[in-house]
Amino acid sequence: GGWAHYVGQEKVRPLTGWFHLAFGLDWQRPTRHMVGTPLFWLATDQWRYEAFAADALASPLGSGSLAGRTLPDCNALAARLGWMPSHPAFDRNPLDLCDEAERSGVTVADHVVGQLKSGALRFAAEDPDDPANWPRVLMVWRANLFASSMKGHEYLLRHLLGTDDAVTAAETPPGLRPAEVVWRERAPVGKLDLSVAVDFRMTSTCLFSDIVLPAATWYEKYDLSSTDMHPFVHAFTPAIAPPWQARTDFDIFHTLAAEFSRLAATHLGVRRDVIAAPLAHDTPDELAQPYGVVRDWKSGECEPIPGRTMPKLIVVERDYAAIAEKMAAIGPLLDTEGTTTKGITWTPDAEIDHLRGQNGTVRGGIADGRPSIARDDQFCEAILALSGTTNGRLAELGFRALEQRTGVGLRDLAAERAGDRITFTDTRTQPRAVITSPEWSGSETGGRRYSPFTVNVERHKPWHTLTGRQHFFLDHEWMAEFGEQLPTYRPPLNVLAHFGRPSAAADGRPELVVRYLTPHSKWSIHSEYQENLHMLTLFRGGPVIWMSPADAARIGVGDNDWIEAYNRNGVVACRAVVTHRMPEGTVYMYHTMDRHLNVPKTEISGRHGGGDNSLTRLLIKPTHLIGGYAQFCYGFNYIGPTGNQRDEITVIRRRAQEVEF
Repeated sequence: GGWAHYVGQEKVRPLTGWFHLAFGLDWQRPTRHMVGTPLFWLATDQWRYEAFAADALASPLGSGSLAGRTLPDCNALAARLGWMPSHPAFDRNPLDLCDEAERSGVTVADHVVGQLKSGALRFAAEDPDDPANWPRVLMVWRANLFASSMKGHEYLLRHLLGTDDAVTAAETPPGLRPAEVVWRERAPVGKLDLSVAVDFRMTSTCLFSDIVLPAATWYEKYDLSSTDMHPFVHAFTPAIAPPWQARTDFDIFHTLAAEFSRLAATHLGVRRDVIAAPLAHDTPDELAQPYGVVRDWKSGECEPIPGRTMPKLIVVERDYAAIAEKMAAIGPLLDTEGTTTKGITWTPDAEIDHLRGQNGTVRGGIADGRPSIARDDQFCEAILALSGTTNGRLAELGFRALEQRTGVGLRDLAAERAGDRITFTDTRTQPRAVITSPEWSGSETGGRRYSPFTVNVERHKPWHTLTGRQHFFLDHEWMAEFGEQLPTYRPPLNVLAHFGRPSAAADGRPELVVRYLTPHSKWSIHSEYQENLHMLTLFRGGPVIWMSPADAARIGVGDNDWIEAYNRNGVVACRAVVTHRMPEGTVYMYHTMDRHLNVPKTEISGRHGGGDNSLTRLLIKPTHLIGGYAQFCYGFNYIGPTGNQRDEITVIRRRAQEVEF
């Protein structure tokens, strides 16, 4: 319903158009969405270093249903019950599963269920270190995934990339290893076969990648931008063409699609694919597992029923040779199935006709007669035309549909701008104020500024919950087990008790154990972090850790001294910022402190120090895996486990001031 925080890429105000075109929902549905935290927790083998089970977090008043269940076991349960997406879903190719079903003369769903029940087929999350189940090719576009975004950076270096790392953590002892997830005695090292980065900055992700494709910046391409910080949508337009070998991301992906399609005509052709889709938010799936009672079909507590007690099994026919053609045109599903955002569906028939005239149509091939989106400016035009926030007709149409669902009057919220349509040309002229739309929960009608939930509060639109009211009591079985049915204070994890104190360095220098936090950076430009001349000149010229004067005095550290910080996850070498603004016992290393600039070799490891995420790792909270029940159901970029790292501790020491790079 529109949460009061920023999510992912800020706030995509023209949400409907972007969502349906970005994920190919105009041609085929559904798409494979994945929760990033479990994906990388498994792929980087951080799950092999857990030191406590799920019941260590349970309430003493709980029923004991989580006794002996480890965190990897909880994740595997969430996958097979359809709570969270889990891809790859199975330990066999989904294309092959469809072929097997056809040869057996049964439906794909019946074949998959039968194979799961017999044990001949397993969920990939139950054996993440099987070579058939781990990622082989990774393409990163405009994100510093390997460093700034990767909690547990050093584990990624070891297990995903197979390069030097500074991990000293011990693997999970035998008594705490998972019961339902296969433990392979030798952990894989270097899972990826190919890593490709698309960027205009030489980040750590680029440095560790096999291929770097130089990308255009904002001033070398057509694009759209919006944010929760202001009520406008505005355009990026090229001042110059991308220099030398650089290309726009749009051009790069279309070029790859064309070559892939050429090869696919020989090697893949037309195949059927089965998608294991999670039970979804804002759909009848919210009633699939009533009362929040956990029943595991694998344990015989119920039957495996797709879409009820396990993921939905949806078959999609894919013409792999036509991918490039489909990318360059708007598909027919928008005409026949409409667009759906947060449970509300409308059909943009007039908009499709408008785009035929505005963008032109494709001639010949699978997309014959469809509106063209072969150029980036055409794609931007389509996003704006298909979204209620930028097309008043669709905003009013969406509110009419919402009125039928809720029984409350809402269409007047968009009436004043029902005839407005913001075009890409408009946004290139000046930023344009968006239109109040059911895509979001606030109102900007009459010139008021956006505030979340005003439509719920003032117009009595039901909240997206089981009862339609705000919920402070959550009756899911796992919430009761953890003692969190009501809002409850939970202290930080006792990391020292669970993982032990990092081993002291052998030279006997004074050391200090502190809480280690990585707040959102204030010494950076949001789009370029802090490794640019402007920000480096304004401050210390490289990575720093902030600490209190009292803590610094205990280990003989002065402002701007070189220090080292280490724990079981890795080691950092940087300068100290000593300030009274910091409380005793806590240090800050602002996030996005990459490891490639002004980072010396460390005394502890003998190799170059890491970045802010070298001292962190992913910690999954089991209650974040809950799904299949009411508002707990999965929603892309809204519901799912976060990569908690705020409870980490580290050891700080003053190092020799003569450093080697």
